[in-house]
Amino acid sequence: AIVNRPDVHGNQSSNWADICQKSAKVLTFIDLAGHEKYLKTTVFGMTGYAPDYAMLMVGANAGVIGMTKEHLGLALALGVPVFVIVTKVDMAPANVLQETMKLLQKILRSSGCRKIPLLVQNNDDVITCATNFTSERLCPIFQISNVTGENLDLLKKFLNLLSTRMETCHDEPAEFQIDDLYVVSGVGAVVSGTTLKGIIKIGDNLQLGPDPLGQFK
Repeated sequence: AIVNRPDVHGNQSSNWADICQKSAKVLTFIDLAGHEKYLKTTVFGMTGYAPDYAMLMVGANAGVIGMTKEHLGLALALGVPVFVIVTKVDMAPANVLQETMKLLQKILRSSGCRKIPLLVQNNDDVITCATNFTSERLCPIFQISNVTGENLDLLKKFLNLLSTRMETCHDEPAEFQIDDLYVVSGVGAVVSGTTLKGIIKIGDNLQLGPDPLGQFK
């Protein structure tokens, strides 16, 4: 099931508790802006949310544009493994798709990237990519169409085989990275973010920081 906005208060059927109970695996997609105007937002998303992987979207008909290279460079700088989705293959003429793939593979093989591009065409390729993806050298490429559904099954299988890169540290002291702050009427300030270590329970008292002196209070 695909859920865009689960009900965090449990008033509807699509709340996180039900989703986790019914799911063998839960994936969180962080949709980041591709336009140059919102590059700061994209940088914040890549650094603040600590993603396990980066899914770089390339339009088959538009080709590799300047911001594609910027986003690829950002993922490389952060050490986040990248796989590429070439979309709208149903709209691109064969020669345009071919040129897009040539340029994409050239960029990935360049000295600045040093990636090994692999076009995923069957189930064996899916298993090979998912098994070796943690090396950070391999860069799987999927050619898909959301109109015809071409190769979407291969992409879903690949995502299902991926594992989290973040180590489980339940026994360590709790560490929570704040990404955003909300003010809820009748409740007050509510923070959201990512639990990096340990377990946080209702009633726990946590320290906030660091302040300008590097202290937590």
